[in-house]
Amino acid sequence: MIGQKVLDLCKLKGVTLRAACQASGLKYSTLHAQISNNRPIPFKTIDKLSRKLSVPLSYFSEGQPLFQVNALAADSAPSGSMLQFETSVNAQAKLLAEQVYHPSIDDVLDWLVHVDFQLKDFDWIKDQVDLYYPLQTDDIMARPHSVGSESLAAKLLGFLNDADLHNYFGRLDPNDVAAFRISHAAIKPHVYNVTDHQFNAQWTQGVISGSYRKLMAGIRDENDAPLTLVFCRLIQLNNP
Repeated sequence: MIGQKVLDLCKLKGVTLRAACQASGLKYSTLHAQISNNRPIPFKTIDKLSRKLSVPLSYFSEGQPLFQVNALAADSAPSGSMLQFETSVNAQAKLLAEQVYHPSIDDVLDWLVHVDFQLKDFDWIKDQVDLYYPLQTDDIMARPHSVGSESLAAKLLGFLNDADLHNYFGRLDPNDVAAFRISHAAIKPHVYNVTDHQFNAQWTQGVISGSYRKLMAGIRDENDAPLTLVFCRLIQLNNP
């Protein structure tokens, strides 16, 4: 519900609804009544709140993050031409989402920077990334927190949340496993890297090999616990 998201945003920013309305040039009684009575909230109201409280419109959206123009000065508003540009970009983003647009590594990095490496506004990407707990000394590999249903590991190699790690990684090249461990051990909160990798794996249909680009980033969940986010894009898949 949009109204609840408005209240959650005020709590997140440490301001009252009345203060947020005053700062955004909105009438408190009107917005309070809209939220309390579960009435529609105009887009202009949401737009003013998002700009003043420094969150993207995607905070209020269930889908793909949206583009937003910000004024250069705190007490000014974006020009009409820039708002038209914003509307055009958002329309294109919606069209791409409807066509099952696949985000790039740059898209994911932009999102991470915007949310300050916190696990927020995550719905648009959660099916395509894997999250891991920090690597422990005795683990063959970092334990998965969640595996995205559309992630490269899930779609190509059948990796699951409840996978037997010894069995799964035992099918991979030992050099690849050692490299995985090193890369996980190097990730800390607010640290990320992008690397290209070759892979070889023994699978039910035979040996598969290829290359992929991997983004790893240290993030924190809603309880401020550290996690490692992994997002991969396939570059090349060799025929078995």
